[in-house]
Amino acid sequence: MPFTRFDRYVERHARTFTERLQTICRMPSVAARGTGMRAMAEAIEKLMQRSGAGTRAFKMGSGYPIIFGECGAGQHCYLVYGHYDVAPVGQLTSWSTGPFAATISDGKLYARGAANSKGDLVARLAAVEAYQKTFGKLPICLRFIIEGEAGIGSPSLHRFATENSELLKADGCIWEEGNKDTQERFVISLGFKGITFIELRVHGARTDLHSKWGAIVPNPAWRLVQALSTMTSPKGVITIDGFSSHIAPITPEDAEALKEIQLDEAGLKSEFRISNWVRGMRGSTLVKEHIFGPTCTICGIQTGHTEAGPKTVLPSDAMVRLDFRLVPDLSPDIVVELLREHLDVRGFKDVELIELGSAPVIKSSAQSSVARAAIETAQEIYGAPAVVYPLNPASGPVGAICGASDPPMPVVSFGTSYAGSNPHGPDENIRLEDFLQSVKFFGRVIHHLGQQARHTKSGSHKIPSAALTLSRG
Repeated sequence: MPFTRFDRYVERHARTFTERLQTICRMPSVAARGTGMRAMAEAIEKLMQRSGAGTRAFKMGSGYPIIFGECGAGQHCYLVYGHYDVAPVGQLTSWSTGPFAATISDGKLYARGAANSKGDLVARLAAVEAYQKTFGKLPICLRFIIEGEAGIGSPSLHRFATENSELLKADGCIWEEGNKDTQERFVISLGFKGITFIELRVHGARTDLHSKWGAIVPNPAWRLVQALSTMTSPKGVITIDGFSSHIAPITPEDAEALKEIQLDEAGLKSEFRISNWVRGMRGSTLVKEHIFGPTCTICGIQTGHTEAGPKTVLPSDAMVRLDFRLVPDLSPDIVVELLREHLDVRGFKDVELIELGSAPVIKSSAQSSVARAAIETAQEIYGAPAVVYPLNPASGPVGAICGASDPPMPVVSFGTSYAGSNPHGPDENIRLEDFLQSVKFFGRVIHHLGQQARHTKSGSHKIPSAALTLSRG
């Protein structure tokens, strides 16, 4: 099927699609602070309805709404995941423009959430609209599941998956994480590292004290630093007892996939403004560690006086937040158990451990229908074959969606970002050219999935009529 009409529709409506993205990027939606979340959920539901989807909002307890939308029909169904919450903006002085101004400059849209992941969501809804306007009804069933708690561990999504398993029956899932690398190669991923997010706390005196007491009163900041120093080596190797024994060996299939992946080391160093990699790694060793290496990252430390002006103080408390990126066969439960035992054996039983959130490793095959649709379609839009990562170094609540079935549902992930998008950092942005390419690409993925559906047979994924009532605005 030629896509001339489809592409022309996208190009004619490029300004409209961009304005839709600007509108939702101008709406703050930081889940950790609760600002504007209800209004954002309502705006997303209206966008989905405008694109031709029937929708329903699910409220799980006191959590933020999950917006479910369905369009198309047929025995073959695919889930499309997204989230409308964004990361905290950080220091406003680090931004060139307001984080929610959605300013366009030099062909780039700057806003918190533009790259992660409002740009992906608007592009996919635009593709659904363009497809139906130019070709008619979708050849497959697409079910959008858009949550508002990705930044705080997705508790509502996990409950939603448990209580609405019928809605998650599908042939595959399309995730919202992806980018072009520093050499402008389009990256597709077949899974995600797991994660466990942990807080460690040490308590001292009942309140901050004058530092004259430092010779005789225990200092919780030093105590925390000493505990942390046992967890990694000076070269950055994780030294938690038993940790490495739980890491699965890389499969022959994944070893072959790694040979096709190259990191633009010089370009990335320039982008990050660093002079070297951890342990001086390079080449294939660097690629392997980036994709299949577990991590233990200090995300933030809080203790004592860090504001302007000197203050000689002995802190009463010290806190650190850590995230562990997990690879096969490391699970969040294993990591928490190993860390607790590691600290206890070394006399750090007083270090309090609090679990803040977690997600398991999810990994699937390049031979799944949803992966083939993305991989085999990429060259038409991006001018070269996609770079396929067997495991994305990022993490997300993929297990809540794809792990709801046995075996886990296959997943593929791609997005609108580029190497300079800086998601979660200041001046987050996407290029509008990439945004429109993403619309055209997703339209072709839909078509490819429809072609596959005509040549295969499977059981119906139709939702029982009593299970769901959808609103079309």
